[in-house]
Amino acid sequence: MAEAEPSRSIVTLDVAKSNRSTCKATGEKIEKGEHRVGVEAYSGGHISMTWQKVVPFLEGCSLEYSKTNTGADKKTGQKFSKGDLRFVMTVKGSRILLSVKSAAEELKPVLAEANEFSLLSFKGLEGLQEGDREEYFNQFGVSKSDAKAYNKEHPPPAEQPASPPPAKKCKTVKAKAVKDEDSEEDQERASEEEEEQEEAADHAETASEQPKIGKKAVKVEEMSAYERERAEHIARNKERMAALHLPSLASSMAPKKEARPAKQRGISSKRHKAPVEEAPRRASLRQRGVQADGAAVDTEGRGGHITLVNGEAIPYSDPSEPAQPRERHPPSATDFSSLNGRPGTDAAFLDLLKAQTGPSLAGGKGNHPTHTQLSKLDLQENDVAKVTKNGIVHLAFHPCTDTLILAAADKSGHIGLWSVDADLARPSGSATKENEEQNHENEGQAEGQQQSVKGDKSDKGEGEDLEMREGDDDGVLELAPHYQYISGLRWAGGRGNCAKLVTASYDGSVRMLDPSTATFELLVTDPEAEYSAMDCLADASSGFVGDNEGNLQGFDARQKQLTQTALNIHDKKINTVNIEPGQEHLLATACSDNSICIWDVRKLSQGGKPVRSVSHSLTCQSAYFAPDGSQRVVSTSRDDTLRIWDARHDLSQLASMKHYNNTGRWVVPFRGVWGPASDTVIVGSMKRTIDVFNDEGGKMAQLSSEHQTAISSRHCVHPTLPVLAAGTASGRMHVYR
Repeated sequence: MAEAEPSRSIVTLDVAKSNRSTCKATGEKIEKGEHRVGVEAYSGGHISMTWQKVVPFLEGCSLEYSKTNTGADKKTGQKFSKGDLRFVMTVKGSRILLSVKSAAEELKPVLAEANEFSLLSFKGLEGLQEGDREEYFNQFGVSKSDAKAYNKEHPPPAEQPASPPPAKKCKTVKAKAVKDEDSEEDQERASEEEEEQEEAADHAETASEQPKIGKKAVKVEEMSAYERERAEHIARNKERMAALHLPSLASSMAPKKEARPAKQRGISSKRHKAPVEEAPRRASLRQRGVQADGAAVDTEGRGGHITLVNGEAIPYSDPSEPAQPRERHPPSATDFSSLNGRPGTDAAFLDLLKAQTGPSLAGGKGNHPTHTQLSKLDLQENDVAKVTKNGIVHLAFHPCTDTLILAAADKSGHIGLWSVDADLARPSGSATKENEEQNHENEGQAEGQQQSVKGDKSDKGEGEDLEMREGDDDGVLELAPHYQYISGLRWAGGRGNCAKLVTASYDGSVRMLDPSTATFELLVTDPEAEYSAMDCLADASSGFVGDNEGNLQGFDARQKQLTQTALNIHDKKINTVNIEPGQEHLLATACSDNSICIWDVRKLSQGGKPVRSVSHSLTCQSAYFAPDGSQRVVSTSRDDTLRIWDARHDLSQLASMKHYNNTGRWVVPFRGVWGPASDTVIVGSMKRTIDVFNDEGGKMAQLSSEHQTAISSRHCVHPTLPVLAAGTASGRMHVYR
């Protein structure tokens, strides 16, 4: 196997702090105080901690030989070669590979708690050869008597000798080996073979001088009468076309594709970086001509502690000890500090967010883009940017109208903020005195605040080069307020206040970006929950979160606490939670148990029933209320339909749209969303287009562009402008307008 990387802990043995977790192997509840095994695995479209009971977890493990040169030890990073022995842990369909040594180290505390489980009951042990069995017995501590009894009952299979590689075919005449160098017959035979090879080479050289037809050289004497006639026709036609200059004329009339330089906005674009000073080369005391201080090692203790000759004791940490696990999420509020920007660009973006105030934040009525307008949108090259490093799972437009600001969340807990109309670049030194005076005159106004992001930073900070250089700033900032998959994102805020960005994550936390304090405030946290869905009121005062166990909880953003205990309202993961904008006491949930439920939050209780409910035939990915307050709900399901329901009349079906929704593992599941005028439903397509339906189920248009090269799974529309955003699994955002 290849060289290893530093090891890390894979298996966690824990005591359940509550009875809310479920064994992924059996589906049974894990009781409070019961031992459970945790392994990070792919589940529900993201990597999360999955829990199992001890014995079912061990029963799902097995031993096998690698059939290919792929795969690596999850603990050490060592690559497996074909035929290597490896230990396999199966967690909810995912396979985690380990070497036998790594598996023995990881499972040692687990096996200590599983007294009823036998070390000789792992699947695949019977098929191991003698040497590999011996390695397993030694690493897992199987006694010699038990190993001997097992080998007697299950004799190891005999090793099969490796078959010799097949002989290669040679197109030239085969040379026969000369067994006796002194034999005249053999020497004559060898000379005859050399002459035959020379004749064959001369024959091939002559054939190469003959005219070629197509791609292969054809010998005239082997051609049939029809083939010769066809070759003559082709040659004659080529001569006629050459005489009429048809090939050159056709090439001159063909449309020429202009070579367009590749442009890249966002976090992966190349930026000018300040030169990094090289660190001085390390050298020993002898090389530097410095006399040693005599601090040589005197003794080394069993625990790794070193004592020097001068009496100084140096503690030594054992590298085999597992590293301390990182907390699930940042323990408190985090500053607004981007991963890709500079202090000047961060401050300018905050000023831009503070300046965006207006009645639209309170959900006031206004002009909303209709399905006719949304059907005619187009995508320009400059309206594409990479805003997150991983797949986009949520996105939302800032509700202001004078500046396009987008927020996008990804699978790794990062948030990308994009000022769409920020200038791509302005050459250094291009600012004029008139521009500077104009910027000072506009200071404090919204337009001036927007200009600060576009390039003029003459009043931001001291000692910093504030002139825009090519590629320095294109309006994209990446932040990391969470550590895991972000499951909810929404702009909210009261009348006259700058909008706040509320987010929830599988790391068990809900946060709110407040531009006035330049922090991501920690609203609520739960050490056990993995929040899979979130929505909040329009004024950001409170909201609801759902988790992957089917539980629902309310939270108060002002008090920064959960307002009730977890209510188990579904049997499986809650995929979306959505508050009705006209009557905020109504809540819609879409669940992996195929159901859509409408709840009255004033009557929520443990074991309570929904006001209305309906089911798809397969998993329901989303359910969203129409923004006009009509209580219509659009749902997206893996049964390849989008449906519109009437929540006022027992969720009766108003329309059904046939649409392929099985995106597979690597594409984020589709979720149909309403247009702001509530007359349009927008959803992605596996054909790299955006499908636009009307509210009666008819397809109005398919938006596509050469600048969108990947499938867009998540979409949003600006509340008052005819602008649509589409996010892809590569973290790219496309703005159609």
